[in-house]
Amino acid sequence: MTIKLVGDSSASIPKEYMDKDGIAYLQQKLVFDDGKDYKELTEINREDFIKELNEFKPYPKTAYGSPSEAMDVFEKVIEEGHNEILYIGVSPKLSSQINSAKIASKKLKDKIKITLYESGLAGASQGALIYLASKLLKRGESVTNIIKQMDKYRQHIYTVGASTSFDELFKTGKIQKKVSLNVMSKVLRLKPMFEIVLNDGARGMGASSGFKGALNKAFSKIDEKMDKDIEYDLILCKAGSTKFFDYSEEKVKSLLKIRDVIYWETAPVVIHSLGANSIQITVLPHIE
Repeated sequence: MTIKLVGDSSASIPKEYMDKDGIAYLQQKLVFDDGKDYKELTEINREDFIKELNEFKPYPKTAYGSPSEAMDVFEKVIEEGHNEILYIGVSPKLSSQINSAKIASKKLKDKIKITLYESGLAGASQGALIYLASKLLKRGESVTNIIKQMDKYRQHIYTVGASTSFDELFKTGKIQKKVSLNVMSKVLRLKPMFEIVLNDGARGMGASSGFKGALNKAFSKIDEKMDKDIEYDLILCKAGSTKFFDYSEEKVKSLLKIRDVIYWETAPVVIHSLGANSIQITVLPHIE
């Protein structure tokens, strides 16, 4: 039996890596002022999107992959000769994308076995779980065993980060725009921080003066939450800039046992929410 792993494009795993590793993906989309939606990995130039992000008027909206698009992904897997699919979906609290996968899986239930796994995670945390599942799949593990392992590993995956400004958060409506906050953020150079929490999705952690100050507070959360006896890998996701990558790597290595350091690019839909030049810092258990 051959198993195909399917994830979401918003998990921030680079397209090149997924293509090389044989991971299929259901794409999320952005809707621009022309009223059309564009798939974030194959129909949007990521670098141009980052450069133009602050200039969009109106600000783009996000859209999830439709049931028919999920059908297309799953049917391609069938054409490739696989007879089982493991779909690792984004947290339902953040996106209805997994509902599209559910509808598609019901329509194809007589053609292929499809297991849907609600990761409870999003962004780079979801990507980290897919990355670990891919390693387990290469070992020859069954879907049942992979799910058991994911249930354990996802408890030890944690993403924190910082954004360069409140602009995107205001535009997406994640934070209500207030004149006082807008003025304070600019005068005090406040940079918003965020974390991705299991079963609760992404949430803000306040703000700190300066980008490095925000990162230092994020590192304190890593120090507080993670198990010092576990060996971890570190994923650094960029949204245009790698300026603080070396600093972040050094800091996390001073707190935890880090084996591998992995560099990814934040997906456009996530950049849409976190902002250009934001950074996601993810720790995940190391497995061979």
